[in-house]
Amino acid sequence: MSTGVNLIPEFETSASFMMGLAYKQFRTLSNQALSSKLNISIEMLGALKVLSHHGKLMQQGLADALLRERSATKRLVDNCIKRGLIEAYKNEANKKAKYLVITDKGETVKNEASVIIADINEQFFGPLTVEERQVLLNTCRKLIKDDIYLGGD
Repeated sequence: MSTGVNLIPEFETSASFMMGLAYKQFRTLSNQALSSKLNISIEMLGALKVLSHHGKLMQQGLADALLRERSATKRLVDNCIKRGLIEAYKNEANKKAKYLVITDKGETVKNEASVIIADINEQFFGPLTVEERQVLLNTCRKLIKDDIYLGGD
């Protein structure tokens, strides 16, 4: 590890600490690039990708797909709507139900952001071989639970 940070041995040997540190570094790099170039966050990109894939969803469906709490998803959606990336409209059959769809601008931003993230991925994961990247991905899949929802970090 060449971070220049002197970690205490307990942290150096803690898989959970090191995994968290790697996540924070990747998130910081991603958010800095996305914010400066497109005025979005990595979480916004996630919402755009989900809506692009599904076409339209109710807000709870988006929260479920992102494994995020409803209140955190509402703030995320509000920020996307303010930027013109997502539109919300009411269901004619159920006036309380609100559907979310990605806008044309949202699709464009999603595509541009995906290129930025692909470049960051290559830089960030550059020290790993293709095989190590696959092992890391498979290991993370084993650890992730689908019933734990994330707050609004």
